[in-house]
Amino acid sequence: MIGRKSPKLSQDKAEAKPRGFDDFELRLGDVMRGERATLGKSLLDVQRELRIKASYIAAIENCDPTAFDTPGFIAGYVRSYARYLGMDPDDTYAVFCAESGFETAHGMSDAASSRKNAEISPVSGTTQPRDPFSQPALPFAPGSDSFLSRIEPGAVGSTLVLALLLGGLGYGGYSVLQEVQRVQLAPVDQTPVVLSDLDPLQTSTQPTEPSDTSVESAAAAGVFTPPANVEAFDRLYRPQALDVPVLVARDAPISTLDPNSVGAFAQVATQNLPSVDLEPAAAQFASNALPQDGITVIAARPAWVRVRGDDRSVIFERVMAAGDTWTVPASQSDALLNVGESGAVYLSVNGQTIGPVGPSGTVTSDLALDGPTLAAILEPADLRDDQDLSRVMAGLGKDTTQPTIGQPKILEDSAPGVTLVAVRPAWIRVRAADGTVIYETIMNAGDTYEVPVTEEPPTLRVGESGAIYFAMNGQTYGPAGDRGSVTSNLALSVDQLSQAYTVASIEADSDLARVVAELEVQQPAD
Repeated sequence: MIGRKSPKLSQDKAEAKPRGFDDFELRLGDVMRGERATLGKSLLDVQRELRIKASYIAAIENCDPTAFDTPGFIAGYVRSYARYLGMDPDDTYAVFCAESGFETAHGMSDAASSRKNAEISPVSGTTQPRDPFSQPALPFAPGSDSFLSRIEPGAVGSTLVLALLLGGLGYGGYSVLQEVQRVQLAPVDQTPVVLSDLDPLQTSTQPTEPSDTSVESAAAAGVFTPPANVEAFDRLYRPQALDVPVLVARDAPISTLDPNSVGAFAQVATQNLPSVDLEPAAAQFASNALPQDGITVIAARPAWVRVRGDDRSVIFERVMAAGDTWTVPASQSDALLNVGESGAVYLSVNGQTIGPVGPSGTVTSDLALDGPTLAAILEPADLRDDQDLSRVMAGLGKDTTQPTIGQPKILEDSAPGVTLVAVRPAWIRVRAADGTVIYETIMNAGDTYEVPVTEEPPTLRVGESGAIYFAMNGQTYGPAGDRGSVTSNLALSVDQLSQAYTVASIEADSDLARVVAELEVQQPAD
């Protein structure tokens, strides 16, 4: 354009180029820090391995000779650190001297000795020497944390909750202890235990006029006012079971005592004594006591016996004790006999004793009670082979009843009781008429419990009704209910149970047959 001149481009201006690695100045400290980082070591790691302070290692990397207390050790520190990093010691020391301006002093000169305090301390001279670890001023040494920074709020809350919990437990225990040890006295309208043990036959005396003081004390303590007559005392203090216990007179002529059944010589084996033939006497006694016609069952030892009639209904079932007899009715011509202990049962056919019905310890089932059949299959009984049978036969001919002259009976006979028999494990609870629990347990197979006889019959609750049977009047009734069901509020009286249940059948429950057999085996041992 006119009047304007374009500027001339300078030919001397250098063109801008990207800078490379060699364009930057590489100092000794950068090289040392890079080598140390390659080894993965910190300043404290180098201090532990070379035994050189970390502040000296940092001063070597920063080329600062003023951080050393003794300049004479600088050359050794620099060379040792160079060898640790794998560098040339002499070249490293030369570069350190060139960058820091440090010169090696003669060993006898002042520069080679330790620095004086005036040279290394500030001008004021009032501050103490700084410890690089307690007062770190370098970036590699972290500062110490304060006390409050170490406390966590969550830990404080947990501590307070724990303290409150311990305090609450302690206070609760102290309160319970104080309440337990506290004794409170309060007047009651009941007689004391000591005054309740009075003689009901003792006659009461005429009371005297009480004083005012005694009246006040009696009103405060609750004086017991005795009933007016003896009958009221009996109603108040009589036991729950019965009004009067049933006592059996034991006095009798000495001639009626049998040393083989009572006393120290009862049931003693007589094999060491002179043998006496008791068969004629026993046979004579038995011939007078046993019926001359028909079939009679004789028990020499305890055994369970069941007899079925012509229609196969149970006409007799009980555990016969030693000496018990039972005559088969004449109308039952096709009766069947079942025995749990065959060796303990004998039969009398038309006055002749035969048996036993089977070996000892075995069970006899469905034995026809027919005279000719029994005489054919059973042999006559030998009293010498069975001492129990000999004793029973001898006792059948004796009159063992107590003489009635001079012994009037003034007490009533005891009522028949009920015995619970468990054939399988079952839980039972027996409550009295007033609701109190008098028996509660889990009865196992074979366990029995005799129900106490009271004015009001107790009630029964069973968890497994099919496992409980009732033994009354020598017969077994039951079970209490269906298997798996619960029976409640069942009155344990003989009349109600005999009306509500039928005689139990051993064929219907194999566990009942096993328990009856076990009980029969245990009774002779008892």
